[in-house]
Amino acid sequence: MPVLINNEATEKELIPGIKAKMVVTKELMTLISEITFGIQEEPLPMHSHPAEQTTYILEGELIVFIEGEEPQKIGKGDMYYVEANIPHTVQCLTEVVRVVESFSPLRPEFL
Repeated sequence: MPVLINNEATEKELIPGIKAKMVVTKELMTLISEITFGIQEEPLPMHSHPAEQTTYILEGELIVFIEGEEPQKIGKGDMYYVEANIPHTVQCLTEVVRVVESFSPLRPEFL
């Protein structure tokens, strides 16, 4: 059975300030990501991708911005989703934010 042992998994820097450990199947990728931008005065630039996304907050607080929706402050235990190709971003409200993210189809730039 494929298993990710957190203490033994290889961490990959996705972009400066975001590191992740991941499990990848043929059509789904799930990441445990740590965001270390610190408390942000402004949100990151909006972006989109051809993958659907779900994000569960393990630790920290942020504001999520999704085109067509009101910004929403969320924290530990909360979850959000983004449809494919919809612009979105976040603004970190704590020094560190840890999340579990899933993407389908795969995001090849993360592999």
